Amino acid sequence: MADPEEVQVSSQPPPPPLSPSYSDAAAASSPGVPVRLDWPVPSRSIGPTVDLLEEVELQIGDAAFSLTKLLEATSAVSAQVEELAFKCTENARFLKTWRDLLKEGYDSLKTDN
Repeated sequence: MADPEEVQVSSQPPPPPLSPSYSDAAAASSPGVPVRLDWPVPSRSIGPTVDLLEEVELQIGDAAFSLTKLLEATSAVSAQVEELAFKCTENARFLKTWRDLLKEGYDSLKTDN
């Protein structure tokens, strides 16, 4: 007759078969390193979908906030560039005027001699 412990062990369902990738990975991995099993994972009905949707909504909100800050910074830089362009234009006019005055003065000195 069989030993009661043997009967109890044999009455349990066998574990799912190991995939070749699991047995290869188990042989190659060091002790204590978790190895992925290819067992089917039962899906929850709507929980993961809601969690994923909330995560996507949070990411969209974060992206919108970041884009708003980027737009504000871009607008500020744009205003500074416009101001700098105006100053450059004014400086160019000033330098052109000075060049023309210096040229006139030089030409008038040349004709006097």
